[in-house]
Amino acid sequence: MRLTTIQSGSKVFIDSNIFTYHLSGHSVFGETCREFFKNVERGDYESYVNDVVLSEVLLNFIKSELFRRRGIKPQMVVQGIKRDPSLLDLVNFDVVTKLFENLRVNMLPLSCECTELVKVIREHRLLPHDALHVVTMQRNEITNIATNDPDFERVAWLTVWKP
Repeated sequence: MRLTTIQSGSKVFIDSNIFTYHLSGHSVFGETCREFFKNVERGDYESYVNDVVLSEVLLNFIKSELFRRRGIKPQMVVQGIKRDPSLLDLVNFDVVTKLFENLRVNMLPLSCECTELVKVIREHRLLPHDALHVVTMQRNEITNIATNDPDFERVAWLTVWKP
């Protein structure tokens, strides 16, 4: 399903890649995600994220900024920051904080037992972060996800909306 065709009033969980495409001005998906966020800002959808999404968005933004400013390859950013934490001083987080402040996105609580998470990992063959999203959506009766991650297509009760 195309992200641009989500029905108004729908409950939708937004994965980190949608934010990342928007923030980076991605050449293929950036404009679609920008339009989607305009709809979110207007309140066309009941939109949700969890702490994992926020963390992933921030890390992706850090990687993008340090690549742009210092040419540090994204796969080397964490190692680089561990060696030199002052690299984080080069990142202006204002654009990310303003995005989350201006959007009508609800932050959902995140906690689960290890056995519950492992069950979702095994049942749908998902990585832990994605399984945490699925647990969050199950608990909050959200059946729509805005994402470009095909792994969520293995969750039969989810409708995946792609840019």
